[in-house]
Amino acid sequence: MAQAYDVLLVRHGESESNAVGRFAFHTWDPHLTENGQRQAQHLASQLAQAPIRHIVTSPLIRAQETIRPLAQMIGIDSVVVSGLAEVNLGQWDGLSVADLEQSNDGHFKAWRKDPEANPPPGGESILTVGRRVLASLEEFVETHEPGLVVAATHSDCIKGAMLLITKSPGPIARNLFIPNGGHLLMRYFPTMPRWVMVMSSLYFPG
Repeated sequence: MAQAYDVLLVRHGESESNAVGRFAFHTWDPHLTENGQRQAQHLASQLAQAPIRHIVTSPLIRAQETIRPLAQMIGIDSVVVSGLAEVNLGQWDGLSVADLEQSNDGHFKAWRKDPEANPPPGGESILTVGRRVLASLEEFVETHEPGLVVAATHSDCIKGAMLLITKSPGPIARNLFIPNGGHLLMRYFPTMPRWVMVMSSLYFPG
């Protein structure tokens, strides 16, 4: 039987951009709030007994700060993987959600309904994000020793991966909610079906 690799995708804790309702990608790389720091500590406590072999993270500060307490607790250095970065928000980068909603921007409304068919102007679609996330993780697991990988990333990165694995259309993304500090366990096979989602409490005893 082919070797399978488990990857736990983790959304970063609450960031300063989350707290004020602003998009953040290139123009702003915010830190975690105090609440986000508590979520990062809670994540570390949750995973303290998990058989973690590798930790990878988005290059953005909020993801790195989320995974740092866990990395320090278990003594594993995190590796930055650029493909785990936030969705490219194009022309909306740095703008507040409230301002976009009040502007009556038709493109923003369309994106709210279907982020695949209506990506941000100059930005990425939801499935494009999912493809780069899964491709980056495949490259990592295939070049490292087997074992549980914890990957700190962003909400739309997790949503995009879920849509691809379940072969779901873009609008389904609006029915998915990944809270700050939330996580999704996936399993990768070198042969088809490649990726599956795992509904398991294996890494969360008790």
